[in-house]
Amino acid sequence: MAEQRNPAVTAGSTPGARIAFERLRERTDELELLVSGLLAFALLSAPGHVFDAWAASEVHVEGMLTQALRFGFQVCSGLSYSLAFAFLIHLAVRAYWIALIGLKATFPDGIRWNRIPMTGELTQDYYRARIGSLDGTIDRADRVASMLFAMAVLMALTLVWVGVLAVAMILLSSATSHLLGVGDRMAMRILLACYSLFVLGSLLPWLGEQLYLRRRRQGKESPWLSRLAHGALRVYGVLMPQRLIMPVQLTLQSNLPSRGFMVVYVLVIMLAMVFGGVQVVNSQAFALFHSYEVVTGEAVGHGLESAHYESMRTHRDVLLRYPMIPSDQVASTHVRLFIPHRPDLDNPLARKRCPALPGGRNQASGDAATARALECLSRMWSVTLDGKPVPLTASSPPSAATSACAG
Repeated sequence: MAEQRNPAVTAGSTPGARIAFERLRERTDELELLVSGLLAFALLSAPGHVFDAWAASEVHVEGMLTQALRFGFQVCSGLSYSLAFAFLIHLAVRAYWIALIGLKATFPDGIRWNRIPMTGELTQDYYRARIGSLDGTIDRADRVASMLFAMAVLMALTLVWVGVLAVAMILLSSATSHLLGVGDRMAMRILLACYSLFVLGSLLPWLGEQLYLRRRRQGKESPWLSRLAHGALRVYGVLMPQRLIMPVQLTLQSNLPSRGFMVVYVLVIMLAMVFGGVQVVNSQAFALFHSYEVVTGEAVGHGLESAHYESMRTHRDVLLRYPMIPSDQVASTHVRLFIPHRPDLDNPLARKRCPALPGGRNQASGDAATARALECLSRMWSVTLDGKPVPLTASSPPSAATSACAG
C-alpha cells in the first residue's frame, strides 16, 4: 500500500503544522505590505495624541508619578517615530522589489550587457561583479525587506516591554516610598536599587554558566550552578516575554554578524528614547532649528510672549505653565490673572513655606480651605501692577487658588 504523505508537511515544515511553510511564504510579501502600510501612517499620527494626553496629565501629579508619565511618553513617542521610519523604509524596499519583478516580467532576459552603450569590457566586468543579475537583485531586495520587517517587529516588542517594566518599577518605587512615609529622594534610591538588581540578575545565567564550564574543565561537577543558571533564566522568563521576543532575536542574531546586530539593536533603542526627548525640547522652544542672530532669545526675554496671554497661546505653549491674563489688551478696570498650580513644583514649596498646612496638605473645608490656599500661594508668588505689589488676600474670589484679581 502506497504511503500517504500529509500535504501540510513539506521540506522545512514542522511535523503536524497546520499550514505548509511554502504556502505561507508565497503571501509574506503581501502581508508585509499590508501591515507596514497600516502601521507606518498610524504611527506617524500617534505621537501627537500621546503628547496631548501626557501634557494634560503631567500637570496634575508630582514626584515619581511625573517621571513615570514622562518616561512613558518618551517610550511611546520614540517607539512611534522609530517604527514609522522603519516601516516606511520597508515600504520603499518592497516598492523597489515590486518594480524589479515588473521588469523581470517585462524583460525575461534581464540585463543584456552587450546592448549597453558607452561601456567597455572593463566596465561591464565591474558591473557584473558589483550588481550581478536581475534575479539576484530581486532576491537580495526580498531578503532585505523581510529582515527589516522582522527587525522592526523585534524593536517594537523590546521597546514596549522596556517601557512597561520601567513604568512598573517607577510606580513600585513610588508606592513603596509612600507606604514608608519617605520622600521622592528615597523613592529614587529604591528605583535605582530595583534597576541595579534587574541588571545584575540578568548577568547571573552567564556568570553561572561560565563558572560551571570552568569547574567542569577541572573535573568538578557543580549541579548547584546549573540550577542557579536555570533558575535565573526562569525568573527572567517571567519578567521578559522570551517566547515572544527570542525567536525573532535569536534567528536574526545567529544569521547576521552578531556584533553588528547587537550594535544596531542597542543603537535603535537609544535613538528611540532620544526622539521622545527631542519632542519635549521642541515643544518648549520657539524653534528647534533657527538662524536668529540679531533678535535672540535674550533680546526678547522681556518682550511679549504668547504664553503669558490666554488668547494668544498656541500648541507650542502647552508645556509652558506661565501665569497669564485672558488678553493682550486691557479693556476694563481689572485684569484677571491666571496663576498655574503645578503639584510637582508647588507641593515641595508648600511643605517648606506654609506652616498653616501641616505636611503641605490643605485639610480644611469651605472658606477656610480657600483662605489657607491663598495664604500659602502668597508665600510662593508675588504679583505687581505698575511696579506696585498686589496682595493675594482672602478677599479675592473663591477661584483665587488658580487666579488672582489685580486692580
